[in-house]
Amino acid sequence: MGSESNRGAQGRGRVQGKRMVFARRFTLAAVLVAVLASLAFDCGIGTPSSFGIGQFNLLCPLGGLEAMLASKAFIPVAAISAGVLLLFALVFGRAWCAWGCPAPVIRRFFKRDPKPAKPGTCASSCAACSGAKAALDVKASLAFLARDKRTWTLAAVLVCAIVAGLPLFCLVCPIGLTFGTVGSLWHLIVDKQMTASVLVFPAALAVELVLYRKWCMNLCPVAGLLGIFGQFAAKFRPRINADTCLRTSKGSACDVCAVACAEHIDLHAADVQQQLGMCTRCGECAKRCPTASITFE
Repeated sequence: MGSESNRGAQGRGRVQGKRMVFARRFTLAAVLVAVLASLAFDCGIGTPSSFGIGQFNLLCPLGGLEAMLASKAFIPVAAISAGVLLLFALVFGRAWCAWGCPAPVIRRFFKRDPKPAKPGTCASSCAACSGAKAALDVKASLAFLARDKRTWTLAAVLVCAIVAGLPLFCLVCPIGLTFGTVGSLWHLIVDKQMTASVLVFPAALAVELVLYRKWCMNLCPVAGLLGIFGQFAAKFRPRINADTCLRTSKGSACDVCAVACAEHIDLHAADVQQQLGMCTRCGECAKRCPTASITFE
């Protein structure tokens, strides 16, 4: 009965991973289609950087925070957007980075994913391996965030907004540049309007995402902001069946999950709970695990 139960769990893990990957790709495509529809039919819904339907409007939360700090004034729509982000990130962590952000798609298209780090020492008693829920270790989480370069980039971006009196990062944000490029190309092709943005936006994207392949892992302040709340997002995290995992059950040097993960999270590491604060819920680890030992809660 035990082996049958393990096989059943394995099947669920792989199916779940495949479904998550398909749903993620569908969502990314739907975002692009919505942006194109907004341009084609002049719907006015905008882009994820500035989105609205009727009287409901949201800004990029980081852009909103920058705007409030730069103007030293309370901006209701920016505060509401930050509140929506807080609720979303406390449940789904950094899911936006895999399910809505175009930057990883561009990076993968040009085959510029960062090389994986060597897997750490296996800690088979960790919560990810046993399926147990670990209590939040605030001290360890703060130490992990302090080591993350994106946390410091976020701090620098907010300080620069205060000093300059402008939301400077919005000028170079890959998310805004991507949708700006889409809009510029649309106006070039449909309206025959040639602007400098047709060249400037793609060039900036090439520098950030193609030439520097570790943008998402080292410098992205949006990831840094989401990662702070991600430390508290305990739901929808990957779990390992230690009875079937090659590393825990047979001692094999398997690192497929770490290689498949965009963040190269090592589910066997001693600090896995802090690493999972950066999990984007992409589902690739569950999909690619050779023994289908990974499931999402």
